[in-house]
Amino acid sequence: MEQEEILKTLKKEAMENPHAVWAQHRLAIAYLNFGKLQEAKEAFKKVLKLDPYHFEAMVNLGVILAREGELEEAKKAFTFTLKFYPHSAEAWNNLGLIEFQLGNLESAEECYKKAIEINPQNPSPYINLSTVLIGLERYDEAISYLERALEISPQIATAYNNLAVAYYFKGEREKAKVFLEKAKAMNYHVNPEFERLLYETKDS
Repeated sequence: MEQEEILKTLKKEAMENPHAVWAQHRLAIAYLNFGKLQEAKEAFKKVLKLDPYHFEAMVNLGVILAREGELEEAKKAFTFTLKFYPHSAEAWNNLGLIEFQLGNLESAEECYKKAIEINPQNPSPYINLSTVLIGLERYDEAISYLERALEISPQIATAYNNLAVAYYFKGEREKAKVFLEKAKAMNYHVNPEFERLLYETKDS
C-alpha cells in the first residue's frame, strides 16, 4: 500500500509538472526501485525527451534494457552515453557487462580496463575483469586483479569465489579450497557443480 501511495504522489507530481525534468526523473527512479521496469523505461525516455543528455537517465535506461535481455539495445544505450560522458567509469563498467554477456570478451576487457583507469578505487570492474580473464584462460592476470580488488575492499565474497575458480584451473586445488571456504563463510552461494569438482578425490 505504501508503494502505491508513493507512486500515486509522484505520478501526480509528474502530471502537474510535465516539463520538469526533476519530476519525471523522481517518478522514473521510483518505478525502478519498485521493480516496475516497463514503467521505469518509459519514464526515463520521457526524461531524455526533456533533457537528451541526462546522465542518470541514460545509464538507468541501459541497465533496464540489459535486465530485460535487450542486450544489443543496451549496448547502443551505453555506447551513446559514452559519447557524451567518456570519463564515466560506471558507463564503461556497464558496457563491459553487456559485452561479456554478448560473448565479446576482448571488448569487455577493454571496457573494464577503462573503468579501472578512470576510477581505480572501485573494486567492481576488477572483479568483472577477472571473470573475463578466467574465460580467456589468463589465470595469473585474473588473480592479480582480484588481489587488487581485495586490497580496496577485503569483504567481497565474489572476489574469493573467483580466486577459487582461477586457482582451480591453474591446478592449485588446495589454494582454491581456501578461497572457496572464505567465500562460503561470507554466505556466498557457490556453484555446487564447481564445489563438487573441487573436492572430489582423484585417484592417482
